[in-house]
Amino acid sequence: MPKDGAIPDEADSMPNVMEYHEARRRLLVGRGFVENVPPAVWNYEVSGKRVLTQWFSYRKKNRERPIMGDRRPPSKLGDIQPDRWLAEYTTELLNVLHVLVLLVEMEPAQAQHLEAICAGPTLGFQL
Repeated sequence: MPKDGAIPDEADSMPNVMEYHEARRRLLVGRGFVENVPPAVWNYEVSGKRVLTQWFSYRKKNRERPIMGDRRPPSKLGDIQPDRWLAEYTTELLNVLHVLVLLVEMEPAQAQHLEAICAGPTLGFQL
């Protein structure tokens, strides 16, 4: 848990913004923060979406989403959410950060494997 940068858990402190301070390598979550977050972890994307931003969007104070496609009113179940930052959110965030660090570290080896596979022999099929 980020001791000095603990994310406040009072209802009036529920964070609505997550930002990144690259020079300090600090992930800012409302009034709290996590130190030593590499820029590659902050920028890590899957399918064009930043992983940390997506993760946070389901845990921030304002979780409203624009209606896309389906025009039915949102379910009332969406109104059931914590009014404060939960300790398990911090635990989840730290777990996500650890996984992203490992994925970033694996990228060079993954690129080499992909190169070897693409350069290797292929099976030819006739239709």
